[in-house]
Amino acid sequence: MNNEERDNMLIEIHGTLQVMASNVESHGDTLYGNGQPGLVTTVTLLKERQESCPARKANSIEAKRLSLGHIMTIIAILSLLASIAFGIFK
Repeated sequence: MNNEERDNMLIEIHGTLQVMASNVESHGDTLYGNGQPGLVTTVTLLKERQESCPARKANSIEAKRLSLGHIMTIIAILSLLASIAFGIFK
């Protein structure tokens, strides 16, 4: 490799690095905002809103009640079957 080839390669690498640096800078602006909320702030706010959402909380409570209802129904059915089984074998 002669000096001219090396210089051309270095110029090409330098151009590529400049493009990469501008991409990194624009990604930083997108993630953290540039005088306005960025993606990180937006996602954090969305998570906070989702966790404090009354409808979501009510839905999770209702799901727990439903699960408890299912468990109680299964226990009742098992009790009934055990009563029948032990009643037959007496």
